Amino acid sequence: MNQNIHPFKLLDTFFKGYSKPQHILFSDGRTYVVKFKNNPSGTRVMVNEYIAGKLGQLLSLPVVPFEVVQIEDDFIKESPVLSKHKFTSGSQFASLFIDNCIQLLRDSQNEHVKVSNRDHLALMMVFDLWIGNTDRKENNVLLEPAEEGEYYLHMIDHGRCFSEAKWTVKTLRKMPNVSVNLNVHKWCVSLLQSQNEINAAIEKIMAIPEKAIHEVIKSIPDDWDVSELEREALVTHLVNAKQLLPELNLQSKKKKK
Repeated sequence: MNQNIHPFKLLDTFFKGYSKPQHILFSDGRTYVVKFKNNPSGTRVMVNEYIAGKLGQLLSLPVVPFEVVQIEDDFIKESPVLSKHKFTSGSQFASLFIDNCIQLLRDSQNEHVKVSNRDHLALMMVFDLWIGNTDRKENNVLLEPAEEGEYYLHMIDHGRCFSEAKWTVKTLRKMPNVSVNLNVHKWCVSLLQSQNEINAAIEKIMAIPEKAIHEVIKSIPDDWDVSELEREALVTHLVNAKQLLPELNLQSKKKKK
């Protein structure tokens, strides 16, 4: 947890989402999109965000920088907006707010989007399939203007992972579906040059040591109510899910030019 930054001011909230994310200025002078404990989607979506963010960092994926921050009752109670949602004090998940971004469109115009970090696309897609992210929709990809008309792609919103956002030990026994169904993933496939990019992404994920996965799960904040049994089930799920990735073959599905 980052004890060096503290919430300073709640800004106008313009974010949509079942978890009611809030835009907050912190003492480091930067603003963050904060998901609170006891949000309408449940504290578990924060756990999913955290795990995906940590694993994404291990893979050097373009996940938006994030912090686990402490927000106390006093800050919540002084704001009618925060009080209305009955958020709980304690450890919260805060993603850095990146301004001036656009989102992918839900039509063929995405074919003309030039991505400066195109080398991340295959890994992002395989990563989503590994963690069972069912919510990689167009609005969960941010495109930040870069040089020469290109955009740098950022990955956001990983609350709906492990196939069921409010997973349990029992549901974690179900393995993710490693087939390409989401439009964003299909868009990624259309920009790949060959199956070799997919294979390289699979190898990179499979090379993550079990110990590293265990350390990520172990570091989940204690006040997010994840039991030891659930933590063990998460590690087992992620380790087993890796073994399914070599089944992903897109040679016959790649968009023809």
